[in-house]
Amino acid sequence: MKYNLDDKDRKILMILQKNARETLTNISRNIGLSVDAVHNRIKKMVKHDIFSQTININPRAIGYPLICEVKVRLKNASRKDAEVFDKYLKNQPQVIEAFHILGDWDYTLVFIAKDTADLGEVTHEVRFQFNKIIADWRSVTNLSDIKFEEYDMMKL
Repeated sequence: MKYNLDDKDRKILMILQKNARETLTNISRNIGLSVDAVHNRIKKMVKHDIFSQTININPRAIGYPLICEVKVRLKNASRKDAEVFDKYLKNQPQVIEAFHILGDWDYTLVFIAKDTADLGEVTHEVRFQFNKIIADWRSVTNLSDIKFEEYDMMKL
């Protein structure tokens, strides 16, 4: 079931994006609703998966300064092969994001690493373990973050 955001919901989301720990009192003052109304709206949005109450960890701040995006194309992969690959990716701690994608590639993966040797180890492990189904692999190392999951809810 689709949840329709109104301007008040969008304003709440904009505030929470800037500071996920903002108090209900401050949010209610900023958008002109009662604390209870703001709280109920937040609960509804969470229930409808509009956002989750999680944190974003900065990998560079915890000793993983290398962030590498990898595009993967599969070859001759059965559904079971792909499921095994998906499960492996979910359980690989240095793969922090994995997406099935459309187009020339089948996956986008994001790896974190302590240094180039670490990156080489973790990526080679994946490539060698799944060499029968990986047809192509292209990687790019991210130099810096410009914008990360920031939505202008008033313009969407």
